[in-house]
Amino acid sequence: MTKNSIALNRTLFIEDNLPVLRGIDSKSIDLIATDPPFNKGVGAFTGTTKAGQDVEFKDVWNWNDDVQMKWLDEIKEEHGNLYTVIQAANTAAGNDMGAFICWLAVRMLEMHRVLKDTGSIYLHIDHTAHAYVKTMMDAVFGRKNFRNEIVWGYEKPRPSYKQWRRNHDTILFYTKTKDNVFHTQRVPKLDGTFEKRKPFKRPDGTVWHPKEPGKAAGDWWYDIPSFATRMSAKERTGYPTQKPLKLYARMVAASSNPDDIVLDPFAGCATTCVAAEQLGRRWIGIDIREEAEAVTFERLEREVSENMAWNDIVRVRKEAPERTDDGEYAAPELFLEPSKPKERRISVPEAREALAKRDGLRCRGCGYVPPYLDFMHVDHKKPKKLKGKESLSNFALLCEPCNRKKSYKLTLRELQDERIADGRMEMDWWQSEGRWE
Repeated sequence: MTKNSIALNRTLFIEDNLPVLRGIDSKSIDLIATDPPFNKGVGAFTGTTKAGQDVEFKDVWNWNDDVQMKWLDEIKEEHGNLYTVIQAANTAAGNDMGAFICWLAVRMLEMHRVLKDTGSIYLHIDHTAHAYVKTMMDAVFGRKNFRNEIVWGYEKPRPSYKQWRRNHDTILFYTKTKDNVFHTQRVPKLDGTFEKRKPFKRPDGTVWHPKEPGKAAGDWWYDIPSFATRMSAKERTGYPTQKPLKLYARMVAASSNPDDIVLDPFAGCATTCVAAEQLGRRWIGIDIREEAEAVTFERLEREVSENMAWNDIVRVRKEAPERTDDGEYAAPELFLEPSKPKERRISVPEAREALAKRDGLRCRGCGYVPPYLDFMHVDHKKPKKLKGKESLSNFALLCEPCNRKKSYKLTLRELQDERIADGRMEMDWWQSEGRWE
């Protein structure tokens, strides 16, 4: 077990965030700023980091894989309002929403516990689950501790023809108590100017000179563009759901003081951690994916200081910390069963090599033989939405046209049927060597 994380600034945990949160002392964190999954129903967000690592993660939720059913008994017994919210989400929006809210709620209980009484939390979400997440946070933090629903508005390059174009996310801002830390932030005027305000003469004859330009920021943030429209090459990491550094720097600056502890339980590409480092805060990040380690080091070197030996400064831990306080949990029985062991995910280059050795260098959809292995894509024989396994036995090499044709809808057999029908199948190969499976 690791010494309690509160004593370890610049700590990155590569682990499920629930056991890590349960290992952090109560009332030891000043600020949580995080960007959790949104329950968008996407089977695979994919990207490639600057370090050349393939990133893939799902945003699909169900009761069997993501929730321990004993959690519900404990929540029902100890957190009746929260249980009602989970049941409402399950009834109104479907099993996937109920499972997602339950999965997030058990973590939110621990986030509430670890925050100091002066602490705050910013939770980034979009329209998909916003209503249910807001109600869940009301149940955990209390309606009286809801401070703002921040609207982050941004432009999207493509129009929407069946509905109003969606061009904002929501950031839910809650505090532990009414005694929270808060520093007003200033933003440009709506016309884009950032002029200094004029000096103000007080009734006693003294003159007040404003120190900061612009105007006080409200709960509509219109001055930070999304990555869909503009992002510097310096900031881009390759993570498919990356958010702007300026967005999280504003939260960190507003709701913490220098040397405070900032926590991100869904650290991803380390945006909160980098913002905290730049602003002189201590930080702890948690992410379940191994790729987070290389991305965090690379960003700190590129966006904070290339002269610091970040490999020696940042502590990477692959086990949960150990509590040093009284050890009481927000909900004592919410972690009754051990997590299922996770198999190492095979990378796309490794899968290409293995499939070429197993099946030969040939597209399994049409029989095309490429000049180079890198021309080929790795796809599922049976799609994830049909409960296809995430294993080499369910992978196949496909050329670019077959990969587009198959998408996430067709099985390999259905793809081959369509290739035969449209005359693109190399019949000599298929009849002599081709196999459906």
